[in-house]
Amino acid sequence: MDARTGIGAGPIEVIAGWLATNIGARLVAYAAAMSRSELMRIAHGEGAEPAADERLRNLFAVCSYMAVADGPGTAHDFLLEPNAELDGRAPAELLHDGASPEQVWLAAVPTF
Repeated sequence: MDARTGIGAGPIEVIAGWLATNIGARLVAYAAAMSRSELMRIAHGEGAEPAADERLRNLFAVCSYMAVADGPGTAHDFLLEPNAELDGRAPAELLHDGASPEQVWLAAVPTF
């Protein structure tokens, strides 16, 4: 039984499908450090290795947060655009290279 609750909870195939549909399969696969075919296999219910599952859930957490606030296009753009809070690197690049998702989450939250 999966005891996950909150953002990123739920079946991984639903999360992978949402990401591929709303953010784009190519970008999601890159940010999650997997091939597009692996992403689509997961989205079609073939399961995910624990590391891939975690990467997709972390990516979903930041993307769904932004999508609810401003639409999925905002999350897509956020992942691709260089970010001053991330030393000028794009969040997708950092995630692809193995950066902790918390670093990207903090860059996604607007300062007040």
